[in-house]
Amino acid sequence: MKNRSTPLALAMALSLPMLTGAGIALARAPVADTATAAARTTNVQPVASDAQRVIPLQGAWNTRTFAGLQGTHGPIPASAFVRTSDLGRLTAADRDALAAAGVTLDIDLRTADEQAQSPDLLADDARFAYQRTSLMGTEKMDLQKMMTTFPDSLGAAYVQWLDHSQPQFKQVFQRIAAERDGTVLFHCTAGKDRTGIIAGLLLDLAGVPRADIVHNYAISAHYLEGQPKDSAMNAQIMELIRQNPEIGRKMAGMSGTAPENMEMFLVALHQQYGGAEGYLKSIGVSEAEIDQLKLRLGQAG
Repeated sequence: MKNRSTPLALAMALSLPMLTGAGIALARAPVADTATAAARTTNVQPVASDAQRVIPLQGAWNTRTFAGLQGTHGPIPASAFVRTSDLGRLTAADRDALAAAGVTLDIDLRTADEQAQSPDLLADDARFAYQRTSLMGTEKMDLQKMMTTFPDSLGAAYVQWLDHSQPQFKQVFQRIAAERDGTVLFHCTAGKDRTGIIAGLLLDLAGVPRADIVHNYAISAHYLEGQPKDSAMNAQIMELIRQNPEIGRKMAGMSGTAPENMEMFLVALHQQYGGAEGYLKSIGVSEAEIDQLKLRLGQAG
């Protein structure tokens, strides 16, 4: 039987930016546990070709396109997608830069609580359409429920999403398919988990090699190193970690983007559904909508 608290617990864990405060709990952990957690959170460094995909913004981190990633029928165009993190600190120049990059639709994957704490600054800008779909389903963050059991790894959490969040995935991908022109931006808070899984599904649908999908995910931790950690929710969770060191030990391994997380997700995606296309079909995304997604990704034919 499914654990009803799992989606809420995952949503709370994955709403965090890169946790620097995890070191508080790690300091209390046994040496072996600390070494294991450190190994899981070592950042993968970008390579030279990754630079072409970065959109430098003053108020958002890990803002990247898929430009040049090779799919089945050729490279993905720069105008297809932008992935990023929390947009609550965007400057006017940042908004102008996103408009200049062709962004016409902003898909916010966060909960209502996250949006209330850090309003998306594109939502009220007439140049952008806005849709918020809480990818984990829940809208409220009851931090006391973080006492429930967490998955053993981010990879295990991502695999659980495939089952728990099917209506939300369907809504996101159908909305993307309906946007025939312009660039689609999607984001969460940390810009690595919910955002990373949407990116992984899109890249798998495009036929990008698995190693490139994993790398694209794993370099997020590098690009998020400067992301602020001063949100109200982060402060509440860090206090809970101080009171409950075991939660801190578990979450320390969930604050990065270790390659094995995406590898685990992709293995499960192909074993259970035959890949992204099979998954999208299984949750009710139509053939025509999938064709539109492929067209946007430069993979028509």
